[in-house]
Amino acid sequence: MSLFNKLPKLMLIAGLGSGLLAGCSNDKEPAAGSSGNTGEKERGSISSTIYDRGSVPNGMGTIEDNMWTKWINENGPANLKFVAIPRWESQSKLNVLLASGSAPDLIFEFGTSIRNQMFDQKQLMPLDDLIEQHSVEYKALLGKYPQLKQAGIKSDGKLYEFGRMNEVYPLVSVFIREDWLDKLGLQVPTNEEEFLAVAKAFTEQDPDGNGVDDTYGIGGFEFGDNAGLFRYIFNANWVNLGENGEIEVGPERLQKEAEFKRALYEAGVVDKDFLSDKDGSKSKQDFLNGKIGIYAFMTNDYMGFASRELDTLMTNVPDAKLKIMPLPKTSAGQFTTVWNNPVQMTAVVNARAKNPEAIMEYIDFLVKPETGRTFRYGIEGEHYKLEADGKPVILDQEKYKNEVSWASDFGMVYSRLEEGKYGYAETQFDEAIPAQKEALRLFREAMETYMTDLPVGEGLTHSEHMPQLPKELQVKFSNVTAAVHDIYTRAIISGSKYTIEQAADDAQKQWETGGSAEIVDWYKQWWDKEKDNVLIWSDFYEIYEQQQEAFKAE
Repeated sequence: MSLFNKLPKLMLIAGLGSGLLAGCSNDKEPAAGSSGNTGEKERGSISSTIYDRGSVPNGMGTIEDNMWTKWINENGPANLKFVAIPRWESQSKLNVLLASGSAPDLIFEFGTSIRNQMFDQKQLMPLDDLIEQHSVEYKALLGKYPQLKQAGIKSDGKLYEFGRMNEVYPLVSVFIREDWLDKLGLQVPTNEEEFLAVAKAFTEQDPDGNGVDDTYGIGGFEFGDNAGLFRYIFNANWVNLGENGEIEVGPERLQKEAEFKRALYEAGVVDKDFLSDKDGSKSKQDFLNGKIGIYAFMTNDYMGFASRELDTLMTNVPDAKLKIMPLPKTSAGQFTTVWNNPVQMTAVVNARAKNPEAIMEYIDFLVKPETGRTFRYGIEGEHYKLEADGKPVILDQEKYKNEVSWASDFGMVYSRLEEGKYGYAETQFDEAIPAQKEALRLFREAMETYMTDLPVGEGLTHSEHMPQLPKELQVKFSNVTAAVHDIYTRAIISGSKYTIEQAADDAQKQWETGGSAEIVDWYKQWWDKEKDNVLIWSDFYEIYEQQQEAFKAE
């Protein structure tokens, strides 16, 4: 039985206790989620960031003042003032607020490098004693998931970050047109040669049958969701884990990726104007219009993928049928695509915060399943109902879209698997909707294909768990990686004028003169010191197996 299923009884007991206390002091019901000790303790006042994505519908107020900020203040344990942080400009906004001494007490931030920078600048409050002395809910979560503590500890050995546990599933899915394979009598490619041959057939053999030379084997060569595909195929990353467990840093693994991309480019299976498609939107649209045979999408939100990309493809090309494609075997080995981060750190506390106890009470309120579910589905009876088996069902999709769908950032420390089976992605699809029924089929196929013990083609660990180089080295690293990228891009499109071998020599020289010795030394020292504390892909696979076991037991 999940914790969520146990809650009604626990809440009933807690409610009876607080109701008796309230009856002794005044006639008002204590706020849900508060301590219940009315008259014994004054509510604290704190400030908190909230991402501004520009997604609050007209008539619903602002992201700082809306029905959910009011709900939090009416039902939570503290008085909250919200400060909007532009989602894609959070670093600059937080820098200004911190420099002026006006940053909020509680800062929600997905960006690891931004949180690390605040730690380096000594802007953060350690949380060990705060949790030990004042937390109930989050302390219990740390006991259940010690990885949350492991991921939140910084180099001084203290805990500085709050986080949440996420479901592990493929973050990127590679789709291939199965109807094109069938029409041309081909199989899903399993290695580099077959990949090239299938992409060439998709380009040259008129797979859409319109008699026009208007298709390509693969799209998104450089930008957009598909851009990381070749990196995953060859594990072509700058920081990797060697066979002996030692860290490897440098551009050596990038050469094989560039060789294969050059072969595809020279075979004409990709749009040769790919460099002008700066955000990948053209190739994405080409795929959704049925003109590209292989394409990778970010599928961290399969429901969103169903309602956007998949629904569009099914409308534009009703005969299209997609299949999940494993990454092919290559001379570098075989890898699997990147996964969702299961241990995601999302919040820190300003070192200048005046009322850390109130912050802790608020965090405890946010991690409760009944609070987190509110930000997912809304108010029970108003936005959703619970079926007999506990499944939440939205009552009115338009009302949900207008009032609830944009509120998820209020739940950034919520671990939704605490709800039990209805916290898992597989239970979210509505098979009465054609695009969602098809998305569920593809989701299951992606889980079976990519959630294996093959190495993940993204180096050492998920990017959110990589350390932050010191500022001076980070500048050098950014400059040298950009320069090496440009070198290989030039080699991909330049034919005999500039070979991959020449590019590899130039890339190595660029690396050696661009600060390689200092950068390698820093990473090796970090790994020697921290390797026992760093969560790597094999840790995430263990979490995946535990999650699946729990899901099947529900």
